[in-house]
Amino acid sequence: MFFLKISKCFLLRGSRLQKLKRKISMKQYKIAVGTLIIGSAFITLFLYCRNRYLLDKPHAPRARLKTIASSPAQYIVNKPMRHMPLDEIYPDKSNDDYSFEFSTKRAEMIDTPGCQIPVALINYREETSKKPGSCGRRAVFLKKIGIDKVQVSIKSRIMKKYLRKSITYHCCYKFISRSNQPGHEHINIKYTNCQHVEDGATVLLETDFINIKCFEHDKRNTTHVIYNDVYGFIKKINVTKPEATDCKEKYNVLMLGMDSMSLPHVVQTMSRTVNFLKDNYWPGFRGFHKVGDNTLPNLMATFTGKNISTISQICSGKMDDCNDLLIWSTFKEAGYVTAYGEDYIKLPDTFSKDYVFKRQPTDHYMRTLFLSGETVTGGQNLLCAGKESSGQQILNFAFDFSNTYRNESFFGVFWLNSYSHNPNSRPQNADKMFENFFNQLTYSGVLSNTFIIFFSDHGIRFGDHRLKVESYYDERMPFLFMWIPTEFRSKNPDLYKAIVINQFRRMS
Repeated sequence: MFFLKISKCFLLRGSRLQKLKRKISMKQYKIAVGTLIIGSAFITLFLYCRNRYLLDKPHAPRARLKTIASSPAQYIVNKPMRHMPLDEIYPDKSNDDYSFEFSTKRAEMIDTPGCQIPVALINYREETSKKPGSCGRRAVFLKKIGIDKVQVSIKSRIMKKYLRKSITYHCCYKFISRSNQPGHEHINIKYTNCQHVEDGATVLLETDFINIKCFEHDKRNTTHVIYNDVYGFIKKINVTKPEATDCKEKYNVLMLGMDSMSLPHVVQTMSRTVNFLKDNYWPGFRGFHKVGDNTLPNLMATFTGKNISTISQICSGKMDDCNDLLIWSTFKEAGYVTAYGEDYIKLPDTFSKDYVFKRQPTDHYMRTLFLSGETVTGGQNLLCAGKESSGQQILNFAFDFSNTYRNESFFGVFWLNSYSHNPNSRPQNADKMFENFFNQLTYSGVLSNTFIIFFSDHGIRFGDHRLKVESYYDERMPFLFMWIPTEFRSKNPDLYKAIVINQFRRMS
């Protein structure tokens, strides 16, 4: 019992000692943590004050630097770095003020030694928007299959809307060609007999142009024409290759022109097309300048390299004899297939009157298509050839021409008057049309070895826009864009560099 009481006493004292030790250890822990926090705060404050004093103190001459060369790179040990303003590191030694807000320098379209042309813009965006006219709804579609065949697709649902006195109809096709009558080849055309055609039929091409007509019969069995349309397709010809030459690289050339379109005019009214050209890196020439008053002097200078006084002396009244002077004849001699197309053939501006071709000047010639009939509609804003605008007919033909001879050599010139010649013309309506055309060429692969020249002859020459002082420059500066094949760029970097530089120089 005695030992039991003694053991209980020791156990009680042991537990009390353990509680006491716990209390002491907790107090020591708290004191130690508090001391550490206070000490850290004092140390931090001391270091902050010391560094602030050193930074604010004026710097004495630099002491001798200690260099450590433990590796090829040298590390410099010095005092802490001080802040240096950028104008001290990169001092501005010029007195020029490049601030846009306070710049007094006039913006220039061209700014080269000896030639300054100011930016003088006419606001073509002020033109009121009008809905484009319509040439009618196409009910018969032709699709080229192979080299010399087209497939006919007749949309009966659309065709029935043309019916007036009957519920049935029938269609036929005939080919169009130039007249054989001497002296009237450039005025008249001739047709083949009209051959019956049905939906899904395949037609073998005989010429480049086809006319399709559809008829209905009334109760008296009288025939009425309810549908009349024209189409243009390339009937491929065999090319006579010239004798071997030193030319190892041959590129195709496609020239597309719009009448009376200055650079500011095309930029403001055909923004989709211009943005497409910019996005695909077509050089655009800011100083392209006309050399003559109207269309003929400028185009003849482009096609022959001669001025209008020389052309009038040797070509007036005998253009057929002058065809050898035009650029497409040079390409023809080199083994190229050639083509020329121009709409609005009633205009007296280009190859008309004393400068008309009585013989076909190129392998493919679109005048025959437009002689079959061009009509003005949509408040005199739209020129139609069949159920398509004349401009769309030209671009369709130009694309088929490029695609047909893509593996051979071709040179084509296609000129559009209908969307820009008159004061009330609306180039805006041709914007998507040209964008789609250039898109088609891009995805077809034709551009890999083809130069495209998209240009005009001059700006607007008459109308209300000519009353503005800016028209003095606007009328003299037509637009010019070029596509340079990638292969040519890589093989001829110096020539491509010259083209890029000339974008910002005056040229004609």
